[in-house]
Amino acid sequence: MKLQHVRRKLSAALAVTVIASVAAGCGAADGAADGEEVTTIRYQTSGSLIDLGELAQALGYIDGIKLDRVGEVQGGPASLQALATKQVDIGGAFNGALAKVVSTGVPITGVLAYYGSSEDSVSALLTLKGSDITSAKDLIGKEIAVNTLGANSEAIIDTYLTKEGLSKEEIAKVTLVPLPSLNAEAALREKQVDAAYLGQVAKEIAVSRGGVESLFTDVDLVGPYNGGSLALRDDFIKDNPQTTKKLVAGMAKALEYSQTQPQEKTIGVITKYLKEHNRGEEAAALAHWKGAGVATPGGVIRDQDFDIWLDWLGNEGEVDSGSIKAGDIYTNEFNPYAEEK
Repeated sequence: MKLQHVRRKLSAALAVTVIASVAAGCGAADGAADGEEVTTIRYQTSGSLIDLGELAQALGYIDGIKLDRVGEVQGGPASLQALATKQVDIGGAFNGALAKVVSTGVPITGVLAYYGSSEDSVSALLTLKGSDITSAKDLIGKEIAVNTLGANSEAIIDTYLTKEGLSKEEIAKVTLVPLPSLNAEAALREKQVDAAYLGQVAKEIAVSRGGVESLFTDVDLVGPYNGGSLALRDDFIKDNPQTTKKLVAGMAKALEYSQTQPQEKTIGVITKYLKEHNRGEEAAALAHWKGAGVATPGGVIRDQDFDIWLDWLGNEGEVDSGSIKAGDIYTNEFNPYAEEK
């Protein structure tokens, strides 16, 4: 199946599912039955990322809020679907995916940047050492493993192929294969795919094992950037203003802790938390964690975090040019690190 067809079918399916589910009002109510604010936050973790809610709880920044982990999610689009359909109370995704969903009218808002890429923490397209893939043109007709479709990895790969001069017809011949990161590395080593785009910790682990090399990194293409935002439903924010303020402020403070303290301190805090919650096996990968990669103190969101992807979505025909602007997608109202207007 061609890349463009895969992507557009996925995006359309996601938007239709989310809108239909929101219209049906499925899932739990946003506010408590007696009118009090919700203080238990349902959430999903995501691979090898340090969850900011968990870090905030471990640091004592969200006292009075209970976290209810309801599993792990594979990719931002699935996280946004769970959020919009009220299966969880907070979700996180690549800023381009968040912009796409908000452009369809789904009432969710980004509240905090939670991951990005920096000089120390990058995502990369990996190939086997000695591979005949040494340029963008060598990827024509090849298969690339990605964690999910319609998200950060796809946008970066498209950006790379376009910058290297491939036509839309040539790009359509590059096939993306969605696989969890561990499976993606294994598929690459077993030559079931020709390349694998791995993010940060997964990339570091793969490189540490040897036998692979980077064709390009996301920072090579776009420089350091905030890649994704945590989001809440608009009705949750309206019905739970104090919980929203405490939760977002606590996560922002936890992120700022990870940005300003030595990495080993953050790793130590979250490792202790995971072990106390019978998830010690998840801590092993954190030895390779080099930071969240967020460019702004406390995860303050900026227009530029969305503008680059709104341009990409417009060029791909995913959103109508000018139909949505960055300021429609996010708010820094609850982030104590935002500059006062």
